[in-house]
Amino acid sequence: MPGRAVAAAFAGLLLALALWPVSAIAGPRLTVVELYTSQGCPLCPPAEVYLGELAQRGDLLPLAFHVDYWDHLGWSDRFAEPAFSRRQQRYSDQLGLPYVYTPQIVVDGHLQVSGSHLDEVEAEIESVHADEGAVEVTLTRLSPVRLRIQIPAAALEEGGADVILVGFDERHETEIVGGENSGMTQVNHHVVRAAKSIASWNGDRFDLTVPLDADHDGTDYCAVLVQRHGQGRIIGAAKIDMRVPGPKPADKG
Repeated sequence: MPGRAVAAAFAGLLLALALWPVSAIAGPRLTVVELYTSQGCPLCPPAEVYLGELAQRGDLLPLAFHVDYWDHLGWSDRFAEPAFSRRQQRYSDQLGLPYVYTPQIVVDGHLQVSGSHLDEVEAEIESVHADEGAVEVTLTRLSPVRLRIQIPAAALEEGGADVILVGFDERHETEIVGGENSGMTQVNHHVVRAAKSIASWNGDRFDLTVPLDADHDGTDYCAVLVQRHGQGRIIGAAKIDMRVPGPKPADKG
């Protein structure tokens, strides 16, 4: 019996390896909704619930960036990164805001609204859906630790764009025992664990295979954002589920 079990496991491994690679299948345009949040922020839990609702929609890519400037107020958010706070600050500078705050939602890199004003968030999402000019991004899983990113040639109005690799987890649950949310069990959705620019795109045909580093390997999902230089408008996005044992076609936009 043990020999049969080993043989069956080996056959399953060979079958999984035979599936690599699988090309991505075209999906709807993905609108990127970034939530800037903290487990220590008393106004953020409703926005976190809302982000979980948005995560059920196939036309959106919600991403929760946990900032670290609440950490000194009694609770250190285990998902907070200084890099995410810097990303939010760059949006504040780009959009001419006097300060950063939570919860803040940024839609496709160029529209921002308070995460406490959910009707306004919906309006911003719908306005972006009506926009033209998005580029198609194809994300294919070549192996458990390698992704292929493809962008067809397209005319850019001026300048280029950054290709940003994002790793995020679907859901985390945390018992908060300090700070203003002490006593809560907080559920966080689409929690970003890593985000970094990996290449520049100038409008020419783009085809790049990237190995996953330690920060991105092991996350539930990987996503690619194509964002105008200077952290401007997001003009393309794709995501892929990394939890399946074999390759899974990506949602893309």
